[in-house]
Amino acid sequence: MAFTLNLKPEVEQRLKELAEAEHRSMHKTVEVAVQAYLDRHDRDEWTRQAARRVFEEDAEFFAMLGDR
Repeated sequence: MAFTLNLKPEVEQRLKELAEAEHRSMHKTVEVAVQAYLDRHDRDEWTRQAARRVFEEDAEFFAMLGDR
């Protein structure tokens, strides 16, 4: 998918500097950043779902802790 990304000049400059430092294109640097963001979101969602399951499965235990 192709699209135009409009960045503030200072953000674009930082992106350019980072891309040069990492020896890759600005496009690839943005692609890597977006993938990292998506991966983090997936991990966060997995953690939320796991915590929800634990609280649901052990609701009685957590209720007892709350009574103390």
